[in-house]
Amino acid sequence: MNAGEFELPAQPHDPKLPEVEGALARRMFIIFAFAYVISYGMRAINAVIAPELIRDLQLSSGQLGLLASAYFLTFAVMQLPVGILLDRFGPRRVDALLMLMTALGACLFAVADSFALLWLARAIIGIGVSACLMAAVQAYALYFKPHLQGSMSSWMLMAGSVGAVLVTTPVYYVMPLVGWRGVFLIVAVACVFASAALWWGLPRLPFPGKGQPIADLIPGFKQIFSHPHFWRIAPLAGFVQGGFMAFSGLWMGPWLTKVQGLSGDAAAQVLFWFSISLMSGYFVTGLLSRRLSLKGKGVGSLIVGGVGFSFLFLFAQIYTNGALGLAGWLAYAFVCSGSIVTYTWCNQPFPKVLTGRSSTALNLIIFLGAFFIQWGMGVGIDACVAAGNTIEDSIKMVMYVLFGLMLVSFLWFVRPERKQPHAVVSR
Repeated sequence: MNAGEFELPAQPHDPKLPEVEGALARRMFIIFAFAYVISYGMRAINAVIAPELIRDLQLSSGQLGLLASAYFLTFAVMQLPVGILLDRFGPRRVDALLMLMTALGACLFAVADSFALLWLARAIIGIGVSACLMAAVQAYALYFKPHLQGSMSSWMLMAGSVGAVLVTTPVYYVMPLVGWRGVFLIVAVACVFASAALWWGLPRLPFPGKGQPIADLIPGFKQIFSHPHFWRIAPLAGFVQGGFMAFSGLWMGPWLTKVQGLSGDAAAQVLFWFSISLMSGYFVTGLLSRRLSLKGKGVGSLIVGGVGFSFLFLFAQIYTNGALGLAGWLAYAFVCSGSIVTYTWCNQPFPKVLTGRSSTALNLIIFLGAFFIQWGMGVGIDACVAAGNTIEDSIKMVMYVLFGLMLVSFLWFVRPERKQPHAVVSR
C-alpha cells in the first residue's frame, strides 16, 4: 500500500492565534493532563472493582457490562454537544465546568445502594469527563506548533495512562482500607481540584469560534460527517480503539481470572504493568509522531504499524488462552498505542474552526463502539453460558468476535483509494 494514499500534511499554525511554548505550554499540558488522569482512571476502574460490585450487589455479567458501559454511552452522546461548546466557549471553561459534574457523579456512585443508582452515577461521570481529552486536543491544535500536535495528543494519553495505573494495584490495596465507596469519594475531591486548576490555572486565550451563535456551529458537523476522510478512519477508531477500551476497561479482568486462572492479586499486577506498557507506548508514539511531522509526513503509518502488530499479539493470546503471559499483554498494549494518532489524522483536512467538532465527531464513534462492545460482550458471555458453554469458553468466543470486527475495520482503513481526500475550506 502506498502511504501517500491516506496521508495529508499537518495544518500550519493560524497566525491570528497566539503560539504557546515554553513554561506556559508545560503548564497547560500538566493541567489538562491532570483532568485526563481522572477521566482515564474512571474509564478503567471497573476492571478492578468488578468483583466487589458483583459481591455487594449480586450483578450478572450483563448488568456489569451495562454498568461499566454507561460511562461510554453518555460520553459518546455528549461528544457532538461538547464539540460545539468547545468551538464556541473554548477548552478552558468547558472542561472546568464539566469536571464539577464528574465530582457529582463520583459522590453519587459512592453512596448508591442499587444498580439503577450506580448506573445513573456512572452515566453522570461519563458526561463530566466527556471533554477532558478533546479540550486538550483542541488547545494543542489551536495554539501549538504543527509538529507538536500529534506528539502532544500521544503524551496526553501517556499521562492519562497514569490514571489506569492508579486504579490497578494501588486501588486494589487501598480498597480494604476505605472500600470502593471511599475510593470514589477521593475521586470527587480530585475532580474539584482539577476544575479549579482548569479555570484559574489556564490562560484566557482567543479561539476562532468565540462569539459565534451556537446554531451557526451545528452545520459544521455536516462537513465532517460527509467527508470520505472521516469515514475511512471512523470504523477503525470505533472497533479498534473502542474495543481496546471495552476490553482493558472491564473484560480483561475476567479474562485474567477465568481464562488464565490468575488470582485477583495477580490479575491486578498484570493490569498494572499493562497500563505501564501502554503509557510507554504513548510516549514512543509521541516521539515518532513529532519526527514524522518535522519531516513533513503524516501519521498514518503509525496507525498501520501499531494496529497491525497489535492484532498479532491479541490473536496469539486469544488462541493460546494467554500462553504468552504478561509479555504478550505488554507487547499488545505497547503497539496498540499507535492508534491514538487517529485524532491527528482525522483533523488533517479540516480547518482550525472545526477542530473541536472534528475531534469530538471521531470520539463519538470511538465511545459508541466502546459502549456497544463492552455491553455486548457481557450479553454475549451470558448467552454462551446459557447455551451450555463454560465461562472460560464463553469469554473466548466473544473475544474472537471482537477480533474479527477489529480486523475488518483495519482492512477498510488500509484499502487503496482512487483519489486522495480533499481538504475542507473554512466557511
